Amino acid sequence: MILKFLVMVVMISFRCGCHAHNILVFLPARLWSHYMQVEPIFEALAVRGHDVTVVSPFPPKIQMDHLRHYYLSTDPFAGPEDFFKWLMEEAINKQKQPLRILGGVNIAKTLGDKIIPQVLESPVFQDLVHGDNKFDLIFTEAFMWQEALVILGHLFKAPVVTYCPFGYSQEILRYIGLTNSVAYLPLKDLPYAGQMSTLQRMENALYIYAKMLYDEYWYYPQHDALLARYIPGPLPRITDMLRNISLFFLTGNTALDGAKLYPPHVVELSGVHLKEPTPLDKELKSMMDKAAKGVVYFSFGSVLKASGLRKRTVQAFLSVFKELDQIVLWKADTNYTDSDIPNNVHIRDRFDQINILAHPNCVLFITHGGVSSTMEAIRYAIPIIGVPFFADQDNNIANAQHFGYGLHLSYSNITEESLHWAIQTVLRDPRFKKNISRASRIFTDKPMSSLDTAIYWIEYVIRHNGAHHLKPLAVYIPWYQLFLIDVIVIYSAMFCMVLYIFVKLFSLIFRKLFLAPKLLKEKIN
Repeated sequence: MILKFLVMVVMISFRCGCHAHNILVFLPARLWSHYMQVEPIFEALAVRGHDVTVVSPFPPKIQMDHLRHYYLSTDPFAGPEDFFKWLMEEAINKQKQPLRILGGVNIAKTLGDKIIPQVLESPVFQDLVHGDNKFDLIFTEAFMWQEALVILGHLFKAPVVTYCPFGYSQEILRYIGLTNSVAYLPLKDLPYAGQMSTLQRMENALYIYAKMLYDEYWYYPQHDALLARYIPGPLPRITDMLRNISLFFLTGNTALDGAKLYPPHVVELSGVHLKEPTPLDKELKSMMDKAAKGVVYFSFGSVLKASGLRKRTVQAFLSVFKELDQIVLWKADTNYTDSDIPNNVHIRDRFDQINILAHPNCVLFITHGGVSSTMEAIRYAIPIIGVPFFADQDNNIANAQHFGYGLHLSYSNITEESLHWAIQTVLRDPRFKKNISRASRIFTDKPMSSLDTAIYWIEYVIRHNGAHHLKPLAVYIPWYQLFLIDVIVIYSAMFCMVLYIFVKLFSLIFRKLFLAPKLLKEKIN
């Protein structure tokens, strides 16, 4: 009843002045942590009367008017469990590589090479593009191996709005016009925050520009050929279609990853998925209410499974948890025997994370550093210990440590001693709680909610049939013009020419003034 009432209130408040449009939401990746961040957006669009077609592997929780869902399963391996097992293994192996960024590149490339063909040959995609469908806007996650999906904008001749749950990334910088920002924007795969040192900026620049070249001249051309196999007719290049994206929604907030200089067609969203806490189940509520020393919540998210952790790492966690005065809630997919689990540790395969973090007795969050989990910790002012594995997790935890509300703990270095030190440091030092409370106030202080912001800009793009007037010229001009390479070459050539003329004149004058009289004198003698 409460849900129906809230929906009715939203419908009444939003209906005024809204003209219905057809919107395609195409999100084929089986990554719930990505999907849940934007699900409220297209549900709100449907409530406003827009006809929303959603293609995803996640069926809607409730049936809604104006919202049609088409199930599209994209599993790069035999099934979802095999996919998660592979991803966990890749994430752990990435820790062992001297160049950790290569692990992230390998994950993205493998997913793209396996999943994009499944999408293009699926009956859902084929029926969609060959049917009598018309859309006024395409909403998709068009980066991190899914760049080929921008073809939907070309096929339906509709503006594209894309969402990146990691915020800015090396792939996105080129297409939002911030290629020259690598001096102060660290790569999301790197554990840097704040002002980088010279060596860090050298590493950052090398990785970002190398990845841009790799994408531009290797990865994207491969997917151009892939699109040509499944879609007839001359097609624009992926790079041209990426430049044609009207609007970018990037996850970010000054409390999460600092201030950025984004152009007008880039909009930061933070916490769209955050909802008001709901009551905990009776057992969990009673347990947390009675926790005089507080509750430690431990979860590595929806992708990283506890069953994939090393045995000695699991044993280190259990041994340290046993010595704590706090109750520990651990989200894990593995059933340990009762003899293995300390009395103060409670394990479930699923917890309602937001409700736990919102409880006043929650004192610490041990997390992998995913952006959703980090935002939830900031929103409810819970200090964190981060154990990052891949993607943006390193950068998220680096920022948490830089802003003083979290500690970084490397998975490869987890021992009983290091874990005990990290937990006691965060629990006993009041600065962590003070800093994240300040971050929480910054995070929630907005002129309008992220959901309202997203709705406004989506309808703005529809009203203006795109938002290309918001883009800086840096999106379109070639890289050699962007970095003034042509200007530097011309000035260098001019300098060399002037220098050459100067040397020639100097040589001529020198011969006339000094060598010629000497030769004449020798000739006379």
